[in-house]
This record gives sequence, C-alpha cells and structure tokens, in this order.
Amino acid sequence: MGLWTEFEGVTVDHSFALTKLVQTEGRSAFFTTRNANGESVLIRIIECHFDEDEILARWRGVQSLGHPNFLHIDRFGQFQIEPDDITAVYAVFEHVDANLGEVLERGHLAPADAVEIGLCVAWALETLHANGFVHEHVEAGNIFAAGEKVKMRSDCIRETPEGDAAVEARRRDVRDLAVLLMEVLLGKNCGSSSARQALLPAPFDEIVRNGMTGIWGLAEIKTALGRCDLPKTTRRKVARQEPAVAKPDLKISQAASAAFDDVSASLFNDPPPEAAPYSDRSASLALDPAAPSKHPLQKSGPMEVPMIFGISEHDFKKWRNAAALVLALFLGGWMLLHHWLGHREGADTQSVFAEPSTTSPAPADPPPATGTSLATSNAVSHARVAWRVVAFTYNHKEQAQKKAASLASQHPELSPAVFSPNGKAPWLVTIGGTLQRDDAYALARKAGSLGLPRDTYAQNYTIAAR
Repeated sequence: MGLWTEFEGVTVDHSFALTKLVQTEGRSAFFTTRNANGESVLIRIIECHFDEDEILARWRGVQSLGHPNFLHIDRFGQFQIEPDDITAVYAVFEHVDANLGEVLERGHLAPADAVEIGLCVAWALETLHANGFVHEHVEAGNIFAAGEKVKMRSDCIRETPEGDAAVEARRRDVRDLAVLLMEVLLGKNCGSSSARQALLPAPFDEIVRNGMTGIWGLAEIKTALGRCDLPKTTRRKVARQEPAVAKPDLKISQAASAAFDDVSASLFNDPPPEAAPYSDRSASLALDPAAPSKHPLQKSGPMEVPMIFGISEHDFKKWRNAAALVLALFLGGWMLLHHWLGHREGADTQSVFAEPSTTSPAPADPPPATGTSLATSNAVSHARVAWRVVAFTYNHKEQAQKKAASLASQHPELSPAVFSPNGKAPWLVTIGGTLQRDDAYALARKAGSLGLPRDTYAQNYTIAAR
C-alpha cells in the first residue's frame, strides 16, 4: 500500500469516488466524497491488521443504539486494496453543516451553547458507557452540527476494557467532556490550567474542576448543566418525561446553524459561498425553539454588553491582553537571562539536556589508537545520529516488512525500513534512515503532506554508551 495521497480519484466499493485527502489518523485516512444525493460527505478508510470483523462489529453495535446525538454512518463495509491485497474497511458519514473544532479556532461560544453541547455529549456518552463502550475521542474536532442537532463521531469508539482499566476509561471520557466545555466558553487554545478555569462563569467553574479531577461523573455534570441559571429568552424548557432510550433531543436553532456557518466551513463540506464577516463577539446559539431567529445579515437592535467579573467584556479583553503582554515580556527576559547564565557556566559543566558536543579538547598525551579504541570511537559517533522517524507500528514482523517493501517499491526516496528497539514486537516501519535530531523532526512534520499518518513521530533510540 502506497501513500494516502495516491488514493485521490480512486472509487471505493464501486460507489464512492475519493475526491480529496482531508487528514490522516493513525492507520486510517479521511477523504471527501459524494453520497447518493450528491452531497459532499466524509469517508473514512482504515487499513486493517486482521481486525476488520472487529471494527465492523463495533460500527454495527453503535448504529443499533439509535442515539440521535451520534453522527450517523450512512454506509460501511470492506474492500481490497490492490495490488497489495490488503483488506480495508470504510465508513461514509451523513452530511454535516459545521465542525465545532473549526468554530472554536475563531472564537468562543456563549454559556447557553455550552449547556446544549454539554448535555448532548453527556447523554451520548452515558448511552455508550451503559452499553459496554467508551469513546476516548471527546474533543471539539469530533463534534458537529448536522441539521438542527449536535452530534459526535461514533466510528472511533471501542469496547470498554475490563477491571480498573474500565473505570479509568470512563473517567477519561468525563475529563475530556470537562475540557471540551472549557474550550467552548474560553476558546480552542485555552489550555487547562487552574488560572484559565478561574475565568469560567458559575456553574461551569465547578463542572470543569470536578469533571477534570474525577470527583464528578456524567450524572453530576448533567444535573449541574440542567440547573444553569440562563436568561429566560434562551433557557430551554425540558419536558419532565424523558424517552426511555434517547434522552431529550436538544436541537440547534436556525441561529445556531447560522453562527456555525458564519464562523467556519465544515470539514465535510466544499467551501461555502461568501458569508458575512465574522464578529469577534461570542456567537450566541438560541436554545428556545420558539424564539424568533433572524437572518445573519439582518440588522438587530441594541445588544447588551456581556459582563465578566463586574466589567464589560471589551474592557476585560483589554486588561487580559495587557496582562498577557507583561507576562510575555517577563518570560522573554527570564529566558534570555537563563541562556546567558548557561553560557557562562558552560565552561565548567554541561547541561544534561544539551546536545552532545561533536568536539572535545585532546588530552596532553593521547594514547595510541588501537583497533579496539577506534571501533569504540566509531560506535559512539554513530550513536549520536540514531534518530528515527516512525510512520507505522505493527505487532507482527511480517506485516511491517510487507508495508516497508510496498513503500520502497513505490517511493524508494523515503528509504523505508523495519526496526525494533528490542528485537521483538512492536515492529516499526521507519523512513529516512538514521538522522540528526533536527532532520528527524523536520521529516516527521512533513509526513502529513507526503500522505503518511499525521501521528508520524521522531524518536532517539540510541543506547547510552557505558
């Protein structure tokens, strides 16, 4: 099997022409294609390692749950990648209108939106956990607006492990939900520090803190979200009677869809027509289905300026930016001082994090160069350039050798090879041979554009000389 970029233009299962490579994820890749209605949708292709039946069974299992907040897989199956005779599976997703991850790259949303998104994700996770699954990929990039609903990816779930690992897997989903809520309110690049958590309004500060520490589970988060004291115009009226299987279906109003579309085009869609300029003000998603919605280009009346800790959002942002500038100047000065002191102390000692020096002062009376000392010197010199770029990982050596041979036949310039740090599994397929550190990292960063997995990484497997 060659690079993923070579699959553009290929038709899968005689039905889905792969238009463009969108991204790679481990041993899988996402392409744009067209469904039976001619809509632009996403298709995922996974190279199987004798686990195609297991993957298809998981997809059938999650589809049988029928939860409205899971992104529906319209069609899935398996096919052979010729001429390598490699089995692959594919999943074609329903059409979506927007991706939350792309929205949060441009700004943040209002608390009412966080309530709706949080409840939808919590209900979906609760259904997974009750049926023996965990998600393990709860993040903004996997949350979508499809029509009037908030939906999350369902193709990346897996069976719940056994014992203590099961408890930790479920807690990890809860922690990821807490981080997601913080990103919705503060922006995609908000981090997870306690300082940022202090900026969260109540009750999200308590939800995020207790969710990330594991004190709260999904039930407590749902209860807290249900008690959110939102303005009456945006407060959802949830019926007391809940469906037996699916939880109350929170829908994104027309204003919600407009807010998503104004900010970003979905990963699944072709570029949309020119939209209205994006406003730096946090987008507001109306939660009341009865509330009138306006066209995004329609002029609206005066809007109340949001308040944060008693001051306007505009003034708050000015103070925040000023504080960030002062902090950046302080850190820059500290780094320069640390660098200068490090140079002064370099003559007496060498930092354990420093790159090994390529030259060293010769002793006054150097010993004669014997065959043994020369071999040792060459070995040490070789050990300093043992960085490798790992593109694929296999449990069986034969699989790794087959992958390396396939890559070498089509792309000999990558110099693919099979490597094992300890002479047994896992077997790694590396590219570029042994490299210097900077060259290895540069090649790893370039992997995505070459059609290799985006999680390709560089690592030094050198064994320290004794």
